Amino acid sequence: MTGLGINLAFWIVALVGVVCSVGVITARHPLKSAILLVIVFFDTAAAFLLLDARLLAVLQVLVYAGAIMVFILFVVMLIDLQPHDLGAPAITPNKVVGILVAVVLAVAGGLVGYNAFEPKPLPEGFGSVEQISESLYTQYAFAFEALSLLLLIAIVGAVIYANKRTGLVDAKREGGSR
Repeated sequence: MTGLGINLAFWIVALVGVVCSVGVITARHPLKSAILLVIVFFDTAAAFLLLDARLLAVLQVLVYAGAIMVFILFVVMLIDLQPHDLGAPAITPNKVVGILVAVVLAVAGGLVGYNAFEPKPLPEGFGSVEQISESLYTQYAFAFEALSLLLLIAIVGAVIYANKRTGLVDAKREGGSR
């Protein structure tokens, strides 16, 4: 693909990603939001393919679209929300302002990025397993470990919050069982 073709494909992928991302946060029904998120994951995989990072594209589809989103869709379908459970309309003035600010920032960032950087040739083996693992465990080892710790803290916090919300913690403290 030529440089013009790659640029055009990138802008199409970026536009689809932005539109679907806005749809994820504005969709009233969680199932529609989850489906739009799947499209965003596939769109991100397409962006990785345009960068010639095939491994990341495959991992994006397998991990996020394949595993995590299927799990989220099962949970959304099991909840079986009714229209009256969804509450107020999804589009509020705060969301409209937030979307406008996000679009302006995305356009400004795209213009700055498009004009400021010349495309550089990719190094040999870019996006391969060897290159990613070497970068992850040498150059970005601290960030990788910090992210692992952050995810662990988030999981523990979510479990504590879920227990408090359902009353399991209070029931255990009082000696009762649920």
